[in-house]
Amino acid sequence: MKKAKEEEIKTQELDCFRNETITRSNSLITAKYKSSLLENKLMVLALKRSKKDKLNRPSVEISAEEIRKLSGNTGGSFYGQLKLAAKSMANRTIFIEDTEKKQFKVINLIHVAEYKNGMFSIRFTPEANEYLDDLRDNFTTMKLTTLFVFSSNYAYRLYEILKMHEYKIGKDNTPIVINYSLAELKLEMNCINTEEKAIQRELQKEAPDYDRIVNDIAKEKHLENYSDFRKNDLDVAKKQINELSDLYMEYKPVRSGRGGKVVAIDIYLQRNTNNKMYALAEEGEEIFKEEVPEPANMTELILDVIDYITDVKISSKEASILLKDADYQIDTVKKAYDLSRSQPEIKNFMGWMRQCIRDDYQPSIEVMNGSQEAARQVKELQKDIEANKTSLSEKVWEKTKQKDNYPQFLQYLDSQGISEDIIDTIYSPEECLNLYVDWVKNN
Repeated sequence: MKKAKEEEIKTQELDCFRNETITRSNSLITAKYKSSLLENKLMVLALKRSKKDKLNRPSVEISAEEIRKLSGNTGGSFYGQLKLAAKSMANRTIFIEDTEKKQFKVINLIHVAEYKNGMFSIRFTPEANEYLDDLRDNFTTMKLTTLFVFSSNYAYRLYEILKMHEYKIGKDNTPIVINYSLAELKLEMNCINTEEKAIQRELQKEAPDYDRIVNDIAKEKHLENYSDFRKNDLDVAKKQINELSDLYMEYKPVRSGRGGKVVAIDIYLQRNTNNKMYALAEEGEEIFKEEVPEPANMTELILDVIDYITDVKISSKEASILLKDADYQIDTVKKAYDLSRSQPEIKNFMGWMRQCIRDDYQPSIEVMNGSQEAARQVKELQKDIEANKTSLSEKVWEKTKQKDNYPQFLQYLDSQGISEDIIDTIYSPEECLNLYVDWVKNN
């Protein structure tokens, strides 16, 4: 009896600490702000990697090439997107409130966001310093790769929000119900531009009226109709969360009376047992065992896979899937890719690669009319062709830079926010040529 009482007290003490941590560490996640998917990914990567300098200022440097690959963006608009994201990040604030003491604080999170010489650097404000450890701890509870594989900003935001409630799920994995008013959920999922001053004033009130913000105050908003919000926001987020993350969700609209309009959403949340092996120990202790633990250097592995696969463009999401299939053994992924290059035709590259990894395909001993030597020669020829293709692009691009209209082309790029040093550090020769050809066609 005494032991049971001690365990009860211990549990209560842990719950107190747990609630405090959740409140503090989620101050950024629960902040209602308008942000792009790239901005969200930059922020989580910055929080993950930031270190304090000699003056105790948290800062981080991220290569633009790495950001481009992780975001899955290979187009010419990357620099413009990075610039917009940096401007937005520099204006981001955190609203921290103690409702019991009726105290609040609004602080700027980032002091400087700068791109120079192919590196994107972020320096956090001294005021934000005391909160970064909590913010960083919160993000480390979420797999970095899970956050990066989302292609929908709605899925990204909803996953962040739902992750805060995961601790409430019991050992039997019975779904918990989370109720959101439709207006607040739209605010949380970036359907409303909360940067408007009138909205900011309302949000800083002790009890903000979310319905008034969404229906009366907001000037810039989209997906106003519930059916559009459901189809383009909720259903997209639900699909990606259920397929790609460690959470599983369903939802049900709540209407005002029989046949009334939708006023709220009930979200049913549980752990995704399709992604984890779930078991209970005999003592009742909760145990979660991943099929294979995700390595700490997962981000680097993803980049390595993307760099290695040269003749097919794959996203960070697809690279993550291949690594998971291979139990995170990158040599297995590379072996499968090498084998794919000797195949006559592959219509579904990802499907073939996954099957190859799972079934451990082996290269044929006799190919090309029974000659293994001929197969080796073909493989070497393929490598030579790829190398020559890259070399040819470089030569053509260097020749293009000597053309009379090249200065006008640079002026055009500058008007698009792309300077000459950006061209040299971020874009490949092939991408540069594509930009130039498009410019010539339109002029």
